Amino acid sequence: MTGWYADYFTADYWSFARHEYTAERTAGEVAYLAGILRKHAPGRRVLDLGCGVGRHAVPLARHGFEVVGVDVCAWALDRAAEAAGRAGVRIGLLHADLLAAPDLPEADAAICVQSFGWGSDAEQRALLARVRERLAAGGVLILDHSNVSAILSRYEPAARFEAEGEVFDFLRSYDPVSGRSRGELRVTRRAGSGGPVSGPVPESESEPESESESGSGSGSDSGPDPDSGSGSGETVTVLRDDVRLYQPSEVTALLRETGYDVVRADADFTAGSPVRPGTRYVQFVAVAPARPELAVLDHARSEPSAGQVDLRWAPDEVEYVREAVDRAWARVAAEPGGLAETARRYALGDPYGGVRAAPVLGRHFGADLPADRVVTGAGTTGLLNALSALVAPGTPLLCTPYAHPDLPAWAARRGAALHVFDPADGEAPELVARLRPSMVLVERPGVRGDLLPPGRVLELAEAVSGAGGLLVVDEACAAYAGPEVSAVPLTRRARGLVVLRSVSKGYCCGGLRAGFAVASAGAAGALRAVAPPLAVSPLSLEVALWLLEQGDVLGPLRAAVAEAKPELVAALRDLGREADPGHPALPWVTVEGDAPPGVLGRPLRHRAGGPALTRISVPLSAARRRALREAVAAAGGGERTGRTAVGG
Repeated sequence: MTGWYADYFTADYWSFARHEYTAERTAGEVAYLAGILRKHAPGRRVLDLGCGVGRHAVPLARHGFEVVGVDVCAWALDRAAEAAGRAGVRIGLLHADLLAAPDLPEADAAICVQSFGWGSDAEQRALLARVRERLAAGGVLILDHSNVSAILSRYEPAARFEAEGEVFDFLRSYDPVSGRSRGELRVTRRAGSGGPVSGPVPESESEPESESESGSGSGSDSGPDPDSGSGSGETVTVLRDDVRLYQPSEVTALLRETGYDVVRADADFTAGSPVRPGTRYVQFVAVAPARPELAVLDHARSEPSAGQVDLRWAPDEVEYVREAVDRAWARVAAEPGGLAETARRYALGDPYGGVRAAPVLGRHFGADLPADRVVTGAGTTGLLNALSALVAPGTPLLCTPYAHPDLPAWAARRGAALHVFDPADGEAPELVARLRPSMVLVERPGVRGDLLPPGRVLELAEAVSGAGGLLVVDEACAAYAGPEVSAVPLTRRARGLVVLRSVSKGYCCGGLRAGFAVASAGAAGALRAVAPPLAVSPLSLEVALWLLEQGDVLGPLRAAVAEAKPELVAALRDLGREADPGHPALPWVTVEGDAPPGVLGRPLRHRAGGPALTRISVPLSAARRRALREAVAAAGGGERTGRTAVGG
């Protein structure tokens, strides 16, 4: 149901507002808006949120911006269309309630002038998040609001304005507990006055300066004034409002919670003017930073071009673990009732899987793990999604430059501020202590194939927990290096530490969607508060655990990688790329920039604009190694050195 504001900002309201929003005032505001848009917006597409009669939309279009105005009042939109026609410009107009999740077009910028606070805090937060989703990376929001401190400094329960035979009475009350101002505007017209505005309205788009700032009323009532006498000929229209008035600090918090970087706040449409307690109108300039996309969106398998070897992934790894996987399935099938009975099981007594998984994980990693510190999930992806809910809106999330993007993407949608850092840097613990992030995400091993030393993991965990946050160590790829390198045993010593594992990488069982989070004391409770129970099917969990019960089954795969990786490094050198081999057990190398001609790898973007990398998987099968040699030969590299004609 549409709120009061749908009936408030109509012709009766504008009959007052035209006296307040003079041509000079509008020109000053437009000059300010245009200057900010030219400096900060990445393009010319602008959303005018609560555009009213086009007071800003039309002149901005004259400045060359492609403006789409959005408003709930059809009467006001008709006036905006007329104003655009008179000005000889084109603007888009969308009739929609901004608090009802309208389908907004994409834009490079959005302005919201005196159209904020009509709903609840939750509705305003949802609106800001929705606009954030429609802004291009680097897009700017200019959000104007009325400073409640300035309003209350001269607050009166009643005020009157008279002009051209019309009387405007403002009646209001302010509730300091809810922060809402509720009241009404009574428009009295004497016999012979012009009546409501029906023609052009040259200025305005928002609330009167009379502190009746609100726009969420229950509607309007019109009819004879009950106090004027039946023969007076006077009519009274009543417009009711209900507005949330904010302190500037509250608006700052809302913007940060919904994913914006606040550039600055200006006073009274003057760029660089400081905001003071008595500042009446405050304009926030906020930017929508670029956010990582989910990893799965980059996983589409386009076909390699002719003569190009596809080294984005490693389909031949499965040959080194197939027997272990088959044994795990056979073991589950041999249980009473077989696979069907296991699949029917509904583990209500162990909804997070800790009772079943903790003993197996403890034996696998050589650590005594209590059941209440283990949470199973739908792969590491499901666990990362749950953990993202623990990143407090408006607080920093620290992550490595090429970190798996899923948790940063979800956390950014919830309003986290992303910061890139190097966990191996000597000053990393001090950086954590200074920024006080609610979460730090470290991939171990990292993209470049480095394993953060256990001592540094403990230092970071101590620094993060001291700030009230969590250190999440994503070990999805650590299985390649063997269970002895894991940070899982550190959860017995550290505070605020969560280590993620799965049976995906190396085990080639990603389709099971079985992941494990092992947490230190205290952290497990926080994780269970947000993790979905019963996230892994009993069948998947049983297969995954029987696979781990077999111990370190990836030894043959590590041996194959150690034998084949030097050939890949040499081949890339022949193709003009120096590769970083990383840890010898990891089945990939990285090169800076793009993959060389003839090779298809996985591009990796630096979170802070640093050098792009390409990850190239080590070919293990005879066929894939032969394809690599053929790609080198086709490029002339093999004829120069002959170094790739080894192995396989």
